[in-house]
Order: sequence, then structure tokens, then C-alpha cells
Amino acid sequence: MSDVGYRRPPKHSRFQKGQSGNIRGRPKGSCNTLKLLNDVLEQKITISQEGKKIKISKKLAMLTQLVNAAVKGEIKAIAALFPYLLQIDLKEEEKQQALKALSSSDQSIVENFIKKIKENGDGHDR
Repeated sequence: MSDVGYRRPPKHSRFQKGQSGNIRGRPKGSCNTLKLLNDVLEQKITISQEGKKIKISKKLAMLTQLVNAAVKGEIKAIAALFPYLLQIDLKEEEKQQALKALSSSDQSIVENFIKKIKENGDGHDR
């Protein structure tokens, strides 16, 4: 019998033990389209807001324009934002239901805690 044939390549061209079949593999730092898109959307642009120049991400600028268009009554903008508004409302409703499930003393503790967090901004001491 021959050592070379169908599904039996010559020994010198077979994969070596302990060595990957794809030696080079995917290059480090290579990006997919979503990563590239996110990088572009995170780039900063300068805008004028209330007479002051500020730097914001392109993503934030797009969202701001979308919300402003919805406020002006543009149906497409409202339709684009509506699913997110429902999600926000549902989360608020879940919070209210969770508070109702607590006893009155527990509710006051949670409410005081929330007040303190809001007073400190993001809740972190600086």
C-alpha cells in the first residue's frame, strides 16, 4: 500500500505536531465593520451650544438631532425613538413595582438612599 493518496498527503507536507494549521492566523488589531463604525461614531466634533463651543461624540450629536427632529413632529424620528421610549417607561414601571413590594420602612430607606445618590451626582465621592 502507498502512504500517499486520497486523504493521505505526503509526510513532508502534513501538519507538524504542536503547530497550528493556520500559522499566521488573524492579524492582531484587525477590526470588523461594527468596531470600525463604533470608532467613527466615538470621534469628537465641536459644536456650538448656547453660544459656547463644546466637544461631543458624533453618536451623541446624531441622537440629539434625532430627538430634536422628533420634538418638531417628524414622524420618522418619532417612530425611530418610540421603541426606546417604551423600554425606558417599562424600566421605570418595574422600579415602581419593586418599591411597592417593600415595606414602608424599607421604602423610606431606599428613597433616602436614592436622594443621597442624586445629591452627590453620580454617587461617587471625589
